[in-house]
Amino acid sequence: MTRTTSTVFLAALLAVGAGVAGCDRGGSPSGASSPSASPSVSRQQLLALGQEWVQCIRDHGLARMPDADLSPEGYLQFPPSGGYDWKADLRNHRQAIDACKSIEDRYPPTAFRPKQQLSAADLRKLAEYAKCIREHGIPEFPDPNAEGAFDLSGTPLANGIPAQRMNPAADACRNIWSGEVRIQDNSGGGKK
Repeated sequence: MTRTTSTVFLAALLAVGAGVAGCDRGGSPSGASSPSASPSVSRQQLLALGQEWVQCIRDHGLARMPDADLSPEGYLQFPPSGGYDWKADLRNHRQAIDACKSIEDRYPPTAFRPKQQLSAADLRKLAEYAKCIREHGIPEFPDPNAEGAFDLSGTPLANGIPAQRMNPAADACRNIWSGEVRIQDNSGGGKK
């Protein structure tokens, strides 16, 4: 894995969304075929490498880090268990990320599900969704950025939106956008 690819992976791991690269629970758009992980590394080798990274992360402070798993398509993932948000916890343990980077560098380029690219039509729909959210009780809700995420930093919502405000607005606007909603806030990461 090249240094640039590793840096991109680390940035994706610290960002939302993500669907975090490799942690995306969603599939491909309906009607599209799902790509598969590269056959250059066996499923067992990829899973063993993922679990080696998990153990390293645990050894450096994240004792609750979930085990590595493979999606049906063969992509590496770390499914959360018991409501534990390991991505948020990892953002607060930079030393663990740094300590385990050498393992991360050994991931093949196709270890994780590729991030879904949003079309111009999707971005327009997300802008409509933001307008709807504003009309349904959250007037300070921002428009989406170029990646389709709603960046709350620098807004009155920067420390998050209480569920009792967001849930009714999101339910009212679900007819406009029913896909993934990525929200970034001052915690440095994002939420789905």
